[in-house]
Order: sequence, then C-alpha cells, then structure tokens
Amino acid sequence: MPYKTRKVRNKNCYKVYNQKTKRVFAKCTTKSKAKRQERLLRAIKYNKSFRQQFQRGGHYTRKKHK
Repeated sequence: MPYKTRKVRNKNCYKVYNQKTKRVFAKCTTKSKAKRQERLLRAIKYNKSFRQQFQRGGHYTRKKHK
C-alpha cells in the first residue's frame, strides 16, 4: 500500500502521505479522518468503477451508522 498515516510529533493529529513520492494529502487531521482519506485514495487508485463514477461527478458516500 503506497499510502501511510503517521502521528504528528507533539500534536494530537495525523498526517496522510504517499510512501513512495512523500506527497502529503493531509497535514494535521484526526485519526478517523486520516483513515477515511486513505480509503478514498485507495478507491481512486485501485477501484476502476469508483474512479469512473468519481470523474463523472457522481456521489459515492458511506452509510452513516446510528
């Protein structure tokens, strides 16, 4: 997996980045939002049907659990 999450030093937040290119996608975010960001990046990269829907401007959302 090319995307990783790391805790930011001396802060209560996380960073999401590409392990190969070191490109940062989230600088200081919560752990749950960092995991969501990773899932989104993986879906865009590896899921062909999601990528096509995403490029057309469709809406893919997760169900909210109550």
